[in-house]
Amino acid sequence: GQTGSGKTHTMTGTARDPGLNTNVLRELFRIRDERRNEYEINISIAITEIYNEMVRDLLSPSPKKLDIKLNPDGSSTIPGLTELRVTTVEDVMKCIVDASKNRATSTTDMNEQSSRSHSIVTVRTQCALRGSDTYFGKIHLVDLAGSENTNKSGVSGQGMKEAQNINKSLSALGDVIQSLVAKNPHTPYRNSKLTMMLKDSLGGDSKTLMIVCSSPAQTNVTE
Repeated sequence: GQTGSGKTHTMTGTARDPGLNTNVLRELFRIRDERRNEYEINISIAITEIYNEMVRDLLSPSPKKLDIKLNPDGSSTIPGLTELRVTTVEDVMKCIVDASKNRATSTTDMNEQSSRSHSIVTVRTQCALRGSDTYFGKIHLVDLAGSENTNKSGVSGQGMKEAQNINKSLSALGDVIQSLVAKNPHTPYRNSKLTMMLKDSLGGDSKTLMIVCSSPAQTNVTE
């Protein structure tokens, strides 16, 4: 969805009206408790943002450059990224609050708190059937930065650079999805940090759900 249409509200929400990030983890904890007798399930969380094509660790911000590593088995990892083990919804809420303080936002003509980055909450699960195999799962909960018509949002300088990088990575994501749908032999994952990071969650056996946020304002009908 375009800037200001409600993506961050959908994913993060507020303390009174939590978004998908909190609700998904709440459901995971419910399943963990339900299966406690048969399985041992551990859940950990990492929160990153991709800002101007750079990956930033929102749980432990530092100027250190983080790189995305594509592994031979098709998965992607970020060496040096902070991962915290969570056992309750309160743990998750604390992580999300801490991370949101470190996220890059700025005021544009269209949105008072415009997200200038893609935020990614990565949840990893380790599920061991007692006395048997261990399975690993991963969920990326992504709050994309909005596609932006720079004439309308009134940005310039640094804001213009941010908007160009946002729009570039959104079109790279579109290209990857089109390529997967068309079953092309080559999928251009390396064209942006966002698609590199989501590589093992877009193809293969993974499932992708997209939520479209559209603005009801008449002035945005062209978007």
